[in-house]
Amino acid sequence: MARKKAVTQASTEALEPRVYELGFLLSPAVREEDLDGNVDQIKSIITDLSGTIMTDARPEFIDLAYEMSRIINNKRVRFNQGYFGWIKFSITPDQIKAINAVLEKNILIIRSLMTATVAENTIISKKPLSKILKSSAREESVEEELLADVDAEEVDPGIAAIELQTPINEDAEDVAVEPLIETETE
Repeated sequence: MARKKAVTQASTEALEPRVYELGFLLSPAVREEDLDGNVDQIKSIITDLSGTIMTDARPEFIDLAYEMSRIINNKRVRFNQGYFGWIKFSITPDQIKAINAVLEKNILIIRSLMTATVAENTIISKKPLSKILKSSAREESVEEELLADVDAEEVDPGIAAIELQTPINEDAEDVAVEPLIETETE
């Protein structure tokens, strides 16, 4: 038994810190002025266990997609709204169970989720990447069509910039110019 304990101790000492993200939903009963204090409590749980806070977001009041319930003081309490926030931090994996146990006991936390993540900033824009790629591909194809038959020496950079912003219908331009050319030659 002593040997097994020694092996376990040695293996936990060698663990490297990993990056985690804790998403949490605070009760709507929390007053706006008490939000920062509640978030600081959650952060102190992490730092007391030798974790390092990397970044976080102040909780925002949101409507929930579905009703959640939690048993508080032997009563089932239902929630349709709450304050959603998150904290990204690094800590050794053996401390995760201890953090989750303390979070479970906090009656102001409706629900929490701990995920392993990367240290880099993973926040993206509100516009989905697929739409960004489609719109940039469309813009490039319009520019390529406009510049396909143009000789580089004939292009005035100022005029080209204006033309790229407002595409010209070449057929309509030819129709408008042809009567002028015919009158000059007669």
